[in-house]
Amino acid sequence: MHTGRTGHARHAGLRLAAVVLIALACAPSAAFASRLGSDTVGGVALSSHQITPTVAPDLAIKSGLLLAADGRSLWGRAPESTRPMASITKVMTCLLALEHGDLDATVTISKAAAGVEDATGLVAGEKRTVRELLELALVTSSNDAAYALGEHAGGTMPQFVAMMNAKAVSLGLTQTHYANPHGLDAPGHHSSAADIASLSRIAMRQPEFRRMVALRSATLPAYGTRAARTIKSTNELLGVYRGLEGIKTGYTQDAGHSLVASAQRNGITLTAVILGAGTNAARFSQCAKLLDWGFAHYSACAIGTDTATGATVPIAANHARQVAVRYAETTSVPVFDLAGPVTQKTTLPASVKLPVFAGQKLGELVVRQGQTVLARIPAVAAASVASAEETVGSVPVADYLDRAVTARAAATSATVAPFDPDLAVDRRVDLDAKVSAPIAAGQRVGEIVYSQGGKEIVRVPVVSVTAVAEPKLATKVGVWFARGWRMLTGQPTMAPRVVLAS
Repeated sequence: MHTGRTGHARHAGLRLAAVVLIALACAPSAAFASRLGSDTVGGVALSSHQITPTVAPDLAIKSGLLLAADGRSLWGRAPESTRPMASITKVMTCLLALEHGDLDATVTISKAAAGVEDATGLVAGEKRTVRELLELALVTSSNDAAYALGEHAGGTMPQFVAMMNAKAVSLGLTQTHYANPHGLDAPGHHSSAADIASLSRIAMRQPEFRRMVALRSATLPAYGTRAARTIKSTNELLGVYRGLEGIKTGYTQDAGHSLVASAQRNGITLTAVILGAGTNAARFSQCAKLLDWGFAHYSACAIGTDTATGATVPIAANHARQVAVRYAETTSVPVFDLAGPVTQKTTLPASVKLPVFAGQKLGELVVRQGQTVLARIPAVAAASVASAEETVGSVPVADYLDRAVTARAAATSATVAPFDPDLAVDRRVDLDAKVSAPIAAGQRVGEIVYSQGGKEIVRVPVVSVTAVAEPKLATKVGVWFARGWRMLTGQPTMAPRVVLAS
C-alpha cells in the first residue's frame, strides 16, 4: 500500500521484470545488508557465539522472521518488536470476512468506503460480491474493498475493528492491535513479525484465502463510466519465485516496504516476514534471499522405512526367540542443519508376551535434534509370532510305567488375528491325557489356544520334543504287572500329566 497514490498506479513504475527479480534475489545488498548480534538462528542469538555469524542471512530490513511449518523459528530479527504493518492488515480483515460472510453475498459500497485514501476506484452505491472484494483486497491491496468488507462483516467500522482486536486476542497475537481494516498509518495500529507469521499461517489454512493470495491479478469490473480493468498483484514474487504460494504486501511511510510470503518446495513449507525494507524491490529481493537460505538449510531427511527390520524383542516365554521389529511407516522429517546433530532412539520392552500380530505396536522411535522432537514413529512387529517353541508341560506315555514326553509349542507361521494389546489375552494349553508309543519327535500331543473376549486369536500345535520307541514284549509284560500291583496297593498307575502354568 502506498499513501497518496491509487492502487493501480502506485506500483506501476516499480514493477520489475522476472529476470531482474531473480537477479535481485541472488545478489547481495551490500549498501544496506547487515547481520546483527541480536539476530537469531534456530532461536540462538548470533551474539552468543554458538552460531558462526556468517551462516546467518545478511538482510537489510528492520524486523523479520522465518518460520517452518511446525512454527519453529529458523531465523529472526526483533520478531516481537511492534511496528506498523501497513496492508498486511488485510490478512486479518479478509480472514474475518471469510469467517463471517457468504462469498456470494452482495455488498453495497458506502461513501466512506469509496472515499478511503488509496482507493482502487470503487464507487459509492456500486454492488460487489464478497468474493470480488476479497480478491481486490488481497491481490491488488484495495483499501476501499477492505473498508467495504469491514462494514459488511461488522455492521459498522468501530464494531469491525473491535472484532479484529478480539480475534487477535483469541489467537494469542499479543503484539497486535488494529485501528482500521486497511492498514493506513494510525495511532495504535501495529503488529510484529511473530504475530504476522502466526496469523498468516492460520489464514493459509483457509482454501479460499490460499486460492486468492496466489492469484497474479484481479479484475475491477466495469461500473458506470468506469471501464473494467485487470490489476496485477502487488506481490511481484508470484510466478517468479519457485514455490511461492502468496501471501501479502504492505507499504506506508511509517511501515516501510513489507511482505509476508509463504513458499513450498519438496514438501517443505516456509513462512517469511520482511518488515521495513528500504524499497519496493528490496522487500522482494530480501524475501527471496531469506527463503533461499531457509530451503538451503531446512530440508527433508529420511529416517526409516516400513520394510527394514530395525531391532528385535525377546519373547517372554523363551528369550532365545525374538520378534523382529520394523517401523510403522516410511518417514522423512524436516531437519534444520544449523541446529546440531539429529539423534534417534528406539524404546522397546524388555520382552513381549505371545501372541504377537503383524503390525502390533511394540515401542517407539523418537527422533530429536537437541531438545526438539522431530518425529515419533511407532515400532511394530514385522510379522505374526504365535510360538516361541516354549516348553508347556509333559504327556504320559501309555506304554511305559513312569515315562512322559516333554511337550513344546511347535514352530509355526500361523497368522495371528489382530487384537487389542491393552486387554488381557487368555491362553489355554490343552494336552493329550496320554500318548501311545511309538512316538515321533514333533508328533502332535496337544495345542495352545489364544483368545480375547471369547474370540479366538490363534491356535498353536503342541508337539513331543523326543521320539519314544514302542516297548519290547518283556517291557510290556513288566509294565502290566507293575500297574496291577499299584492298583492293588492304591498307588498311581501312570506318570502324572504335567501342564505348565499359562
